[in-house]
Amino acid sequence: MKMKVVLAALHATCILKQKNKYRFSEIFLSLLVSTWFMSQVFSADRIYSMDSPNEFYRAMIIENGKITRLLDMKTFEAEKTTYSNIIELEGFIFPGFIDSHIHAISYGRYMEYVDLRNVHSIKEMVEIIAEKVKTTSEGEWIYGIAWNQEKFSENRYPTKDDLDTIGSKNPIVLKRVCTHVLVVNSVILEQANITRDTPDPEGGIIDRDIAGYPTGILRENATDLIASIEPKPSRGDLIRWQKKSQKYLNAFGITSVHTLDEECYPAYRTIKDSLTLRVYFCPKHNKLDFLYNEEPNAKTGLGDDMLRLGRVKLFADGSLGAKTAAMRDPYETSEDKGVPIHTKEDLCNIIEAMNRKGWQLETHVIGDKGAEMVLDCYENIYKHDYRPILTHCQILAKDLVQRMAKSEVIASIQPFFIETDMDFVEKFIGVERMKYSYAWKTLLEYGIKCCGGSDAPVDIPNPFNGIYAAVTRKKLDGSPATGWLPEQKLTVWDALRLYTYGGAYAEYQEHQKGLLKPGYLADFIVLDKDPFDIPTHELKDIQVKNTFLGGKEVFSRIS
Repeated sequence: MKMKVVLAALHATCILKQKNKYRFSEIFLSLLVSTWFMSQVFSADRIYSMDSPNEFYRAMIIENGKITRLLDMKTFEAEKTTYSNIIELEGFIFPGFIDSHIHAISYGRYMEYVDLRNVHSIKEMVEIIAEKVKTTSEGEWIYGIAWNQEKFSENRYPTKDDLDTIGSKNPIVLKRVCTHVLVVNSVILEQANITRDTPDPEGGIIDRDIAGYPTGILRENATDLIASIEPKPSRGDLIRWQKKSQKYLNAFGITSVHTLDEECYPAYRTIKDSLTLRVYFCPKHNKLDFLYNEEPNAKTGLGDDMLRLGRVKLFADGSLGAKTAAMRDPYETSEDKGVPIHTKEDLCNIIEAMNRKGWQLETHVIGDKGAEMVLDCYENIYKHDYRPILTHCQILAKDLVQRMAKSEVIASIQPFFIETDMDFVEKFIGVERMKYSYAWKTLLEYGIKCCGGSDAPVDIPNPFNGIYAAVTRKKLDGSPATGWLPEQKLTVWDALRLYTYGGAYAEYQEHQKGLLKPGYLADFIVLDKDPFDIPTHELKDIQVKNTFLGGKEVFSRIS
């Protein structure tokens, strides 16, 4: 390609020389320089295309942000003297990672919240928030994130009474790790007018004491009851959080996100030229008015390689840890079957309406009853290659997996969830229902397309945490020794594909990214270790050395 352009330049300039001897050198030099710098040659220890197992290369040529050639060792050794602009990268090159389920701006926002992830008692949590109050202006809202009652020595949920011991200087909102449950103090309950007489909203629960008074715990749609009094972030806030978020995401090797950021689309448009990752923007089904104001013809696929409208997100149920996931049979420890967010009729009406308007569908499903309801709705709109998503799909059954395969449903899974969930799944649902729980290998064996994500800020968005969990079925500390539900372990190849090809397929971009092939976007990462050539327990320790988007470096780790 380069030689053809150079020859064309010589031909054109020889003709021009006869007419204008001064223009000859100017035009020739201009064409030669543009040709010289139009292409980049990257070499590395190995370059994995992720198109087929055991396929790797020694060098990669990039022009105008896209891959034009991949060179094996023999070809590269034969041709490398013809290139004077080889960029030698020490390490192992893979396609850039795609996080297929993340709240990217919320991840940046939650970095400013009090992190309660490692708190092991309500007493400790209250002490941490009390310290935060000391440095917070009166009336300013205090947020905390990621508490988990399963870790608390008190063996119960926190309540407003716990938070009220701190005082009434500030409204306090502490989000459970799943973000489906909040605990708030009395200041919030009073300002939002949530009282003994406030009815539970559809798809939500206000926890109450034996006298009927709110305890401060709000579940699922009941969390929306405080929305009217909550301070609204400015566009400047959203942009600050996005920039903070993308810096960390690039450091984890993430070059594309399927992000669920609700009303943040205008902020993304404002900073589109400074994005260092590609955004597939996925709004909630009931938050579309703001989007139609910006884009009257909004639907899946509208946009370009940097910012495109993605799928519409809705909820079928809650979370397993909060026991709000909708189950066919009661939880082991109660007669409760969880909280369906919608009736089946309403759910199907929403899905059918969004489908008619040109939206790809993504539905949050954790319990088997929730999955059953959504599959009933998806089957009503079935057509080949429509690619609806079931997100999480943690508790399934054989009949549901079979229906997913038949309906060409994509499973969006978050492998690192097992880090916390393995501690309580058996206690909540029993051994029998675990046979098709977190059953990622089974999904792949049935031919179901799968993509991987973090659900950050629910979990840290490091893809290698998820890859490690998928392959070993262990916690980061290496337990249990043989892995949790070890029959569901994935190969390293399949785990990596979740975050590369799988993510691209889930956004109809499998011919543009997710692989390293000629014609594909030059989104790639350099790793310090070869995932295929190390013990599986070391997967969690792999470091991203460099991240490239369209052939341009957006992250470099200084050693």
